[in-house]
Amino acid sequence: MAPEVSRERAARTAALWTLAAGFLATALLALVPAGWLQGRLRFGCVLEAGDWVCDGSAALVAAGVSSAGLGGLALGAVALIVRATWDRARLRAERFGFIALIAVLPSLIMCAWLLVDAIIGDAVGVAHDDSRVAMWAERAMIAALITATAGMLAGSALRMRAGGRPRRAAFVALAAALALLLVAAAASALGTLPTGVAAAAAIIAGWRIAAGAWPARAR
Repeated sequence: MAPEVSRERAARTAALWTLAAGFLATALLALVPAGWLQGRLRFGCVLEAGDWVCDGSAALVAAGVSSAGLGGLALGAVALIVRATWDRARLRAERFGFIALIAVLPSLIMCAWLLVDAIIGDAVGVAHDDSRVAMWAERAMIAALITATAGMLAGSALRMRAGGRPRRAAFVALAAALALLLVAAAASALGTLPTGVAAAAAIIAGWRIAAGAWPARAR
């Protein structure tokens, strides 16, 4: 078997296993955001006589379904892109940017959904001090902005690597993107951890395919 073919096959195998591991980790961590949703964003809660009354089961179900569902859909979409690019990664470098975009979408969609829910919940005339929108701006907006930045950096890294640009520059961008996903999880009190893990798995899978398209001396 030619070294180039062997290298590409190894990259494909590693990418698929990375996506599978990401899906499993996302499912196992699906309930982690419950504390963030309820304790910090008052999701599933109503203000009664000045006190928040929360439905515990609502937060748990929402956390599990949204995190695992969105993360799983993103990983599935990335798997399709990986399959469509793994034999011609050099010629389809521009498509690797979509991997990064899809990777961070679950976290961004979840944050946007929480904002809409907070706006609806505050529509009945909640005081500013108890406003869920204010809670979102303080405890979710920063995580969303950091995640979006991570997606842009990851997209740049994957396109550079697939296009044969210097490995060092691409790797620095990749490492920065993965580090920002961790920062976003910390900023959200681990609320974006499951979707962040899914994003990291998708980005790493794309990196494996992009790197596998080039011989070792070009890395």
